[in-house]
Amino acid sequence: MFRLIASNAQQGFKPSLLLKVKHAKNTTKFASATQPAPVDSNNNTLINYQIRNKSTATRSSPPPTRSTIPEDASYQPKYRNRKPRNYKPARQSDYDYQHFVSKSFEEIQQYQTRLQEGTFKSEISEQELFRYATDIYNGTINLRRKRLGKTRNRDRDEKDAFVEDLAYQTAILSLAELIISGELNHALSARSLFKVFGTLLQFKLNTEVLNLWETGVNSDQGKLFLSHPVLSVVIQVGYETKRFNYDEIKQIYDMSVVPNEPVHPFLSDRIGQVAISEGDHARGLDALESMMTLYEKNPNEESVLGGLAQLHLSFIGHCKDIAIAKRFFEKAITPGGLPYVVALKSPYMVSFFENCSAAGDSMEEIIDLWARISRHYEQEGHALFSKNASICNGLFKVFFTKYPEPTPEAKELLHLIFRINPPANEILSNTLISNMPWEDKEFFQEIAQSYDRYGIDKTMVCHRIILKQAGHIEFSNEEILDLWNQLLRKLDDQEYFYIANADWSALRAATMFSDKFKEQRTPLYLSILKTYKDYMQHDYAAKRFLRNWMKDPSAYKSISKISTESNPTFEGEIKIEVPEFKNLRRNISYRDATREIIDSNPLLLD
Repeated sequence: MFRLIASNAQQGFKPSLLLKVKHAKNTTKFASATQPAPVDSNNNTLINYQIRNKSTATRSSPPPTRSTIPEDASYQPKYRNRKPRNYKPARQSDYDYQHFVSKSFEEIQQYQTRLQEGTFKSEISEQELFRYATDIYNGTINLRRKRLGKTRNRDRDEKDAFVEDLAYQTAILSLAELIISGELNHALSARSLFKVFGTLLQFKLNTEVLNLWETGVNSDQGKLFLSHPVLSVVIQVGYETKRFNYDEIKQIYDMSVVPNEPVHPFLSDRIGQVAISEGDHARGLDALESMMTLYEKNPNEESVLGGLAQLHLSFIGHCKDIAIAKRFFEKAITPGGLPYVVALKSPYMVSFFENCSAAGDSMEEIIDLWARISRHYEQEGHALFSKNASICNGLFKVFFTKYPEPTPEAKELLHLIFRINPPANEILSNTLISNMPWEDKEFFQEIAQSYDRYGIDKTMVCHRIILKQAGHIEFSNEEILDLWNQLLRKLDDQEYFYIANADWSALRAATMFSDKFKEQRTPLYLSILKTYKDYMQHDYAAKRFLRNWMKDPSAYKSISKISTESNPTFEGEIKIEVPEFKNLRRNISYRDATREIIDSNPLLLD
């Protein structure tokens, strides 16, 4: 059982914001579980407060607060017959839009355009504005989930994804501008604002979040900007950007909590997360206990379930006291250990690995944690490509920090990772090769051969990664060419008719971008490019390819010869034999496609 002391030091806060926060009331249905600290609004230290400056004013601390993590005997029987539930976020399909049904980003753009019309803008209702803000938010979330939930053809999808991202980002920025201008005051509500702030947060538009909040909180609609859900976003961004220090954040929180008024779970969750990051475990535990009180009153409230799960994750991933972090981890990974469900999100697990390593845990202990999390993902049906890739990436970053050189012990530990992770898979091998800094050719080849040893089908991604990482290994030009040909054979087998920019990027990393072997491999790169230049997907891909080289004037001059000369020659040129392909073929005239770029940038050839 842990008993921790909370720090409650406070600082002065900007008067105009302070009074608004102090008298704002939250309108949620949740019972209050936290009593605010008393605040002297006449404190003279408030007068000279500047929002970006660090204040040194402090106030006396109340008596120490003690919080505990309940033991099994004290709380588990209470929930023994209650089925754990997890938070299920709303989907676009959950909404029945009467005025406008947003099915695509194109329709978002259409609605955005209509919102600029004076009559339409003045007649929009609160319900319609909320639905539109929700639609942008859900569209942004769903787009990113779709990307992370499966292996994508990056070259095929990247352009479309950029267009969609840009559409949602433009829409939310436009909506934020209308809110700042006051043109939507008649339809504005706290719930719409929360969706706007949440979407800005998804795009990491931190400056826009803070600017919108500071403008709004000082406007006639200021009370809406002090709703607990909105403050939860502002606190997160203000803390992460160091706009507010911890004492200032505690003061915002304490002054937003009104006696006998409810505290929204989002705000309790956020102050708890910040407290954990600051090492203020007592306040973090207080926030957890506060939400458990809400849970007891309404165990089906999704915002409470989501807040409990998120705060629990923060104790695992952000708590530097490893004893506490591991206790929360064990609770989360043990079936039936909690009355709520915690999805072990990969960024928190990676942070957990790093904190355990920094605290002195052995590599064997960290590997064991990783293996348990991997099995948990499989058992819970959460084995998404992105999750597994993230925790593998985190594991190997810790590993190669501990073992920067290929010692016998390090090699044995790598073999251990493969042995305890049945069945070995593509993600594990790909991530290992991507992270491995060792220049040991023999061991590199051994890992590359592990695909065959463990029956792992080599995808295009595997071949690209191996070719790319060969850039820091002492291979001959013939061996690099063989790796390139293996990649082409895979593309052909997969019925690709073109060589993608990702393939050219892997070749570039192995040759022209190699720190140690650039000089000897440059002729190989130019020879391959001269041979396969017309195998690119389309004219746009060829133009994009050449533009990428404009950042390197020296290389650009050499590569531009392929566009300006019918049969260019290069020093040390290597003869390239083209295999017989079933699907790969010439698709463009590279010279014609790139001539426009050459003619538009004559100075780069001087």
